[in-house]
Amino acid sequence: MDYPEDFQKAVEDLVRNWEGGYVDDPDDPGGATKYGISKRSYPLLDIKELSYDQAVAIYYRDFWQKYFAKIADPQMRAKEFNMGVLMGPKTAILLAVGCDNISAYRLACVRHFEAIVIKHPEYAKYLNGWKRRALA
Repeated sequence: MDYPEDFQKAVEDLVRNWEGGYVDDPDDPGGATKYGISKRSYPLLDIKELSYDQAVAIYYRDFWQKYFAKIADPQMRAKEFNMGVLMGPKTAILLAVGCDNISAYRLACVRHFEAIVIKHPEYAKYLNGWKRRALA
């Protein structure tokens, strides 16, 4: 399938820089993941056997088209997509409300992750990575 160029760039950045191959971290409530697609969100998928092309199709259908394609600013669209994969699309979009620019959005995401760790200290091991991703 031919995807829009901005989606292709966003998904390639996502997989190359933030979401990689198969991981089954017992501390991750999402369960096993591959390319950022989690067993918790897609319980009927064989996550371990998920192909890159299948993951891209899921991201396009369930994330990009459904939540992010209509965001006017291309930089915000890509950032909200990336954060939507990490924290859920609805949370990513809600955090953007009231943010005048991408810098404000990045900081809102960092504050969100810090609040998660305050409420759930067991997730502290993820905080630095979450913050790096939010600020990138």
